[in-house]
Amino acid sequence: MLKWFSISGIRKEIKRIRWPKAKELFSNSLTVIVFTVLFGIFFFLCELVAGGFLSVVGL
Repeated sequence: MLKWFSISGIRKEIKRIRWPKAKELFSNSLTVIVFTVLFGIFFFLCELVAGGFLSVVGL
């Protein structure tokens, strides 16, 4: 059996994890939210352009 695949091995691995501080967590979360909103706007504009093109073509 693997050494880390036991209760003591799992506890040891959990202690080695570097958990983010509150400021770092807030910064990373804000980055994800901003990029999600920007990608949403980008895809919305792409859909508007594609829909406009298709209506001009007559489809």
